[in-house]
Amino acid sequence: MADTKISALTAASVAAVANELAINEAGTSKKISITQLKTLLQTLGMPRITRLGTQHSISSTTGTEVTDLSQTLEAGTYTFKYSLILRSATTSVSPLLGINFTGTGAPRMHFRFADASTALTAEIHTMDDEGSNAFGFISGRASNTETTTAPNLGSTATLAVATANTDILAFIEGIIVVTASGDLELWHSSETATATSVEVGSSLVVIRTA
Repeated sequence: MADTKISALTAASVAAVANELAINEAGTSKKISITQLKTLLQTLGMPRITRLGTQHSISSTTGTEVTDLSQTLEAGTYTFKYSLILRSATTSVSPLLGINFTGTGAPRMHFRFADASTALTAEIHTMDDEGSNAFGFISGRASNTETTTAPNLGSTATLAVATANTDILAFIEGIIVVTASGDLELWHSSETATATSVEVGSSLVVIRTA
């Protein structure tokens, strides 16, 4: 069959990952799907993005996995960033978060949020949706410890959040060197048996760097 110019082909009804592209593999004409191409590009540094589509709410000190915000990673080196919208039903109760990896390769991470402190000498480590215009404190902590049912990232100050039932932006950023494939997971609990939540729109971005 004679070749046909691409411009003369019938347009696809919709762009889909199952669509196929023509390639030349070592002199032989073959095809790959867009899914295969995407997987290849992700191993070369294209971001892998996961978004939370259902609120993860919990009223327990025992954490559960936020299953929408996990990714399977093969051997390699990665940076990762969780951009999280958090809420608490009570100002004195913090949402607590933890990172786990089911394969081999411990994550190194920072957790940070805007602090409600208003004076240089009186940092209060309370999660805020606005922060102070005068000082703009950022609080947080570093951790090399993986956790599941007992998350270790959050604010356990007397006032854990500045305003109840208000969206608060927080971030967990880190690096992980994976030597055996597994799942990078986010776990969430409450400081006490009072409702806290990770809200829809929270996301995970992972980039392979080596």
